[in-house]
Amino acid sequence: MEITYMMIGADGRQYGPITLEQLKTWVAEGRITRETNISRSDTNSWLPATQYTELGLAQTIAPAALSPAAPVNHSVLERRVRMGARWFFWIAALSLINTFMNMSNQKIVFVIGLGFTQMVDGFANRMDSGGATIGLVLNIIIAGVFALFGFFAWKRQSWSFIVGMVLYVLDASLFLISSLWLGLAFHAYVLFWMFLGLKANLQLKALEKGGAAPGH
Repeated sequence: MEITYMMIGADGRQYGPITLEQLKTWVAEGRITRETNISRSDTNSWLPATQYTELGLAQTIAPAALSPAAPVNHSVLERRVRMGARWFFWIAALSLINTFMNMSNQKIVFVIGLGFTQMVDGFANRMDSGGATIGLVLNIIIAGVFALFGFFAWKRQSWSFIVGMVLYVLDASLFLISSLWLGLAFHAYVLFWMFLGLKANLQLKALEKGGAAPGH
């Protein structure tokens, strides 16, 4: 005598008797889950579908548990590191451009540039002869420091990201004090990309040590 099955549907109603082939079709269609109560004609008892090995549900593993953790794309992380480091070079370059434009009495200012160098420009403008030269030398030094942060950040030195970001936050406070909101907004934007660069760098270092990447 052929074995048949009965099932209790999601609506609480009984369905069957049906053959094993039909039951497997319902499993494939999603009408039967691991918790669905099923009765087999040779058992005369209601059991969860997982108890019937012929349905293959006992070995079913949730997709999230079955699939491995998404692989970390090293090239993407490396690009983020370089992008974050590149901002230090832009800051240094645009800060010096601001100084040169100030020396030529141009009123255009790049807001990504440093408030520190603009402050030096202001002092230099109020000084007697030689003030412009002194201001230029000081700003070259300040811009050079940020360029060095960019160099070491490019070499994946996390401390360079951190120290550079702290100094750039202090620089942003000058825009806050002066209520220069556009400059403050651009500083926040740049800091965001620097932070992503730092985070990517920490993830790469963790992967190189064989550990789990932070944030994963």
